[in-house]
Amino acid sequence: MPIRQVDTLNDAQLARLTELFQDLWWTPGRQLADVRGAVAHSSVVIALVDEEADDRLAGFCRLLTDFTYRAMLYDVVIAPDYRGQGLGKRLIGAVIAHPQLAAVDAIALNCAGDLIPFYERFGFEKQEPGVYSLLRKKIT
Repeated sequence: MPIRQVDTLNDAQLARLTELFQDLWWTPGRQLADVRGAVAHSSVVIALVDEEADDRLAGFCRLLTDFTYRAMLYDVVIAPDYRGQGLGKRLIGAVIAHPQLAAVDAIALNCAGDLIPFYERFGFEKQEPGVYSLLRKKIT
């Protein structure tokens, strides 16, 4: 299966990404217009598409960064029907090798505990004890 890396998503791929978000614990309820905006305003977008399936979205992630000190990795997802084929490794490898991120001192991410060993293989480390990830949600 020929999988190609792209840095922009077309309308069909954005719709597919929105569908994929509905089944993830951190992204249910995301709407297409909001996903389109988030992707458009991301500093770096890396997606994997299946050339044999009309460029169907197989994997995705995005980063926000100042291109010097920090980058934050968001929304790492592999479509269920493409899991177990090494695409997660390929996606994170593309993040680490991305030329626009070469000068960045540190790339950060948040993940579920069971995914820590996966990310550690790429050199990600748990933060020092006493350092916490904090979140303030929009008040509606």
